[in-house]
Amino acid sequence: MYRPALSQAPRFGDVHGRDMAKKKILFIDDEELLREAISELLEDMDFEVKVEQTGAEAVRTFAEDPGEFDLVLTDLMMLDMRGEEIAEKILSIRPSVPVVIMTGTPDNLPENKAEAMGICKVLGKPLTRAELGEAIRQALSHAC
Repeated sequence: MYRPALSQAPRFGDVHGRDMAKKKILFIDDEELLREAISELLEDMDFEVKVEQTGAEAVRTFAEDPGEFDLVLTDLMMLDMRGEEIAEKILSIRPSVPVVIMTGTPDNLPENKAEAMGICKVLGKPLTRAELGEAIRQALSHAC
């Protein structure tokens, strides 16, 4: 099972400035080990993280307070709802929120389709801390 190394790079805020630190990310993944590893990685990069196990839970949480989250990070392939469906529902609530999708099968969501849906970035797994950090930085700065 893939588990990101937490000591590969400096903290996110130290690398990219204080303006990126303490942003709140809604993170969705149905695999427990990945949820734990990625949420720990995000917290280590100075993000506040709200973790949900299912797409339905994530959409419900987001809808309760759409302004609470600065970014949504979700897996593509989950049991209850695919990542692009989560993105579509969340973007229908708040079109300006950046959405990043992670997947072990990037061919299942081509970049042009993702871009047309309003998804900032599709990241292939496994991914490095630097790749994740850079994708989040670009998304938060609306450079995607």
